[in-house]
Amino acid sequence: MAKIDINFIGLWRLLLGVRSTTIDVVRIEDVRTYIETNYGPILADKLRSRGVTTKWAIWDNSNILLNGKNISQLDNPVLKDGDRLDLISKVAGG
Repeated sequence: MAKIDINFIGLWRLLLGVRSTTIDVVRIEDVRTYIETNYGPILADKLRSRGVTTKWAIWDNSNILLNGKNISQLDNPVLKDGDRLDLISKVAGG
């Protein structure tokens, strides 16, 4: 079990109303489950109040950094005490 810090950055911080949290998890999949279970309903309510009915997953719409490295570039990331996971909302502009 690893105690890690999760930081919500940018749009997530505004929509979810949370800056960070610390949780005990074993695998990266446990982090995803925790985030979607605890913060997914908050996101759904915020979006619904703005007329958006499409379901969004926080995890799928985030760039996720583990100790500053994108997890999509890591082979089978292993969590350890003190790790920092940053969730940055994906945005597009033009």
